[in-house]
Amino acid sequence: MKKIQKAHLKKLLDLGIDGFRFDAAKHMPANVVKEYVDYINRESQGKTWNYLEVITDSDTRADDYKWIAAVTDFILYNSMKAAFTSSGDLRSLRVPTAIDDSRSITFGRNHDTIREINADAINPYDDASDSYLATAYVLARESGTPLILNWDNADAPYIKTGVKFRQIMRQRGKAGGNVKENVLAAVNSSTVLLMERGNEGFFVVNKAVGKFDIPMLDLTLTNIEGCYRELRNNFTVAVERRQNGKKFVTRWGTQNRGGMEVQGRDALYFIREPWQQCQTGR
Repeated sequence: MKKIQKAHLKKLLDLGIDGFRFDAAKHMPANVVKEYVDYINRESQGKTWNYLEVITDSDTRADDYKWIAAVTDFILYNSMKAAFTSSGDLRSLRVPTAIDDSRSITFGRNHDTIREINADAINPYDDASDSYLATAYVLARESGTPLILNWDNADAPYIKTGVKFRQIMRQRGKAGGNVKENVLAAVNSSTVLLMERGNEGFFVVNKAVGKFDIPMLDLTLTNIEGCYRELRNNFTVAVERRQNGKKFVTRWGTQNRGGMEVQGRDALYFIREPWQQCQTGR
């Protein structure tokens, strides 16, 4: 049987397949899964991306399989589900509970968690738009390998922007920029989360129905400084030091307002730009 299965894998590789998802890996012995992953890596000369579906429960741990390949991070999913629902608190994601593996497959939702297509959905959201905001957060993070459902791109405009943001942060990180992920306490709210990616970008999400609007935002204890542009709405934000050495948002879209303004049920992604853009742009 193994000979036939490996011949099938070899045929797929010869056809140009460059990624494999091992369904229900948790139901197979780890050494068997490793044998197949090793075969794929050897035959492809390490050019494929492999990941394992491992749903953490009472008798299965991610640690049992993550040493073989990336695994699905249902631990992070459960953390986000608790935080992004209406009764949840986004401050719980300042240090999120997740699999300790930077490769792990992260997602706001997947086919296993959607009630409409899975009668036995795992910990599903009551409101799908909560999962879109969780997906926005997944895309803003430095760690993890995001898995995005195709139709979510049409339902939430910020998801495509999040993909672009992630690509830019990855490029800047490879070029030596500081893109370290850190959820900031500068905004102390159960419904708004602010994350810096070093000094190269930042992300903000507002899960509340109403607009979040504050006239002043102190970012002294952060890496954020200079001019930033929001990728989807194309407006600029300036963060400057004052004479007392503290850093504040001095421009949010226009020169006559600082602080922060985020519409309800929205996610924004900002990338660092030359200072001139904040002098001449929106």
